[in-house]
Amino acid sequence: MQGLVNFAGDVGNAIAIFIPTICYLMALFCFLFAAWGFWMQSDPTNPFHGRPWIPLVSLILSGAFASFDQVLTLANGSAGTNLTVSIGALTSYSPPTASAVLGNGPGDAIVNVVTLFQGFFQSFGALACLFAMIAWRAIVNGQNNRTQGGCCVQFVFGVMLINIVTVTTWLTQIFQTA
Repeated sequence: MQGLVNFAGDVGNAIAIFIPTICYLMALFCFLFAAWGFWMQSDPTNPFHGRPWIPLVSLILSGAFASFDQVLTLANGSAGTNLTVSIGALTSYSPPTASAVLGNGPGDAIVNVVTLFQGFFQSFGALACLFAMIAWRAIVNGQNNRTQGGCCVQFVFGVMLINIVTVTTWLTQIFQTA
């Protein structure tokens, strides 16, 4: 089991290294797209005719991508947790040893197993939130046929994955009392 925990921790670290790269590249892309969009507003062949908000949304998303860790921290605050997200924090994650996994019952075992894989779940949740923002940008620009509600659901589930231990503890308490 320890090998699987170590592998999941390494995959979580790789995702945590990959996320800032995507964030900063998307911030740069959105900023350049916004500059081009504002410049094209004065052109007679304006591609944003009837949709003048697209460059402004791209400029706002540029700031959201550049400060993605603060966006996730605010989302965690809205979820009721005080977890502070830092882009570089998960790269120092080292998985705990899987010695006492069982605990006192099935609920404790589930919480202990989820705690072992917490680094992977948090990184994957942040990646899900990032891809939700990228998909939302594509929807606003008219490049994707997904619904905006689907992006909201994906973002909420990403925040739930970031707070996986809290969610798991809550779920095990519900099922233990039932």
